[in-house]
Amino acid sequence: MAMITHPRWRTGWALLLALLLTGVTSLRAGEYAAEFTRIGVGARAMAMGGAQVAIANDASASYWNPAGSGGRGTVALQFEHMPMFEGLAHYNSACARLALNPRTSVSLNWIRLGVDDIPRYDALLGSRFDRYTTGAGRSDGTPLGWFSDKEDAIFMTFQRSMILDMTIGGDLAGTVLPVEFAFGVTGKYIHQKLDSYTGSGQGLDAGLLLRFMPGWQDQPEPQQWISLGAAVHDLARTQLSWNTASDHKDEIGRGLQAGIAASYTWSPLHVRMTAGYDRLFWNETGNRAGAELTFFNILSVRGGWYREELTAGAGLELAGFCLDYAFIGGDLGNSHRITGAFRL
Repeated sequence: MAMITHPRWRTGWALLLALLLTGVTSLRAGEYAAEFTRIGVGARAMAMGGAQVAIANDASASYWNPAGSGGRGTVALQFEHMPMFEGLAHYNSACARLALNPRTSVSLNWIRLGVDDIPRYDALLGSRFDRYTTGAGRSDGTPLGWFSDKEDAIFMTFQRSMILDMTIGGDLAGTVLPVEFAFGVTGKYIHQKLDSYTGSGQGLDAGLLLRFMPGWQDQPEPQQWISLGAAVHDLARTQLSWNTASDHKDEIGRGLQAGIAASYTWSPLHVRMTAGYDRLFWNETGNRAGAELTFFNILSVRGGWYREELTAGAGLELAGFCLDYAFIGGDLGNSHRITGAFRL
């Protein structure tokens, strides 16, 4: 499975991942608890740097902003796979959205992070002095066995939008500007299993989206728009309760993501450009930015900035089927995402 073939390097990476990707340790638990839920969903979104809170218009919309519309169509499905850390970990997601009517939708998202073949060692023998001086009691690096880490999260979202007409200017000579106001709420369940220990908890997210659509005439997708979005994650400070002897609890701190985005279609060449910028506050801070160029509603090229790393990608859509790819740089290794989606 792994591309890191030296057993000692493989062992070190596996142990590091077990510490980084789980919330069992109490060290800064509020910052790193359920860290896998912040990895992001969707190759399209990640190729645009994860700047999605004011865009949120594909099948993964409710993950980024519960108020996200999910785009065109009645049904939208999306599946994703990404190997991480040179194959030591695997990240998968599945998203489904159903439009109950043109202004109301429900969504179900699932994400999983798995780390296999984490080595298990027995307690060291002798004293630290003996191990340093004579070598007695040192481990030969051979593990007693192996265990795994499995982390799952399920998101269930209700979203509702409405169209308001904003009049700019006087009653007679004023200009009518259609404005879409959307809100959404997400209930989520998180479950983690590290060896024989399990932790679980429930959380709540909420989002708002305000989209200005000049010239809109009730088309499925406005030709141009400017939007403002905000999403609050873990409103009630989600707690993960572990079945340890101490009944340890990890608390996930609240997070706020706010952003602005714009999209414009140049009809003569059938080109749409969409760009967004997000700012993260509270539990996680930082900036995200990204842009997308789509030609003839078929081919898209994307780029962005995510956690101080460059991102890039491309997408192809034909007859409702979409295939997206994203590249994300990182200090612990680059990652490649592939997402398949369908909407009807």
